[in-house]
Amino acid sequence: MPAVPTAAASAARTAGTLPLGSSLSIREVGQRAAQLKALLAAGSAVVDARELESVDTAGLQLLLAAAAAARRRGLTLKLLGAGGLNTGAADALGLAEQLAATAEILP
Repeated sequence: MPAVPTAAASAARTAGTLPLGSSLSIREVGQRAAQLKALLAAGSAVVDARELESVDTAGLQLLLAAAAAARRRGLTLKLLGAGGLNTGAADALGLAEQLAATAEILP
């Protein structure tokens, strides 16, 4: 069952930032892909990953695809609070360098 967006999540989204929540796995990528597409269409590429605790291969693929889509629009995907991605799942999968090269990872 998809999570119901909280008022804070909705407010952040309307301010041009997409909160990822605590998990970005194959279960969430469909919903997050649609949200990222809408975010990029609105001219923003800021994603809040500060609450992210779990990410799998599908989640990383989504972030890499979003970074590529942002670049095609002349934007850079900014991942707030995502420093752990490069030392966690992305590193384990050999994708840390590619993620760092395509997105701006911010503390």
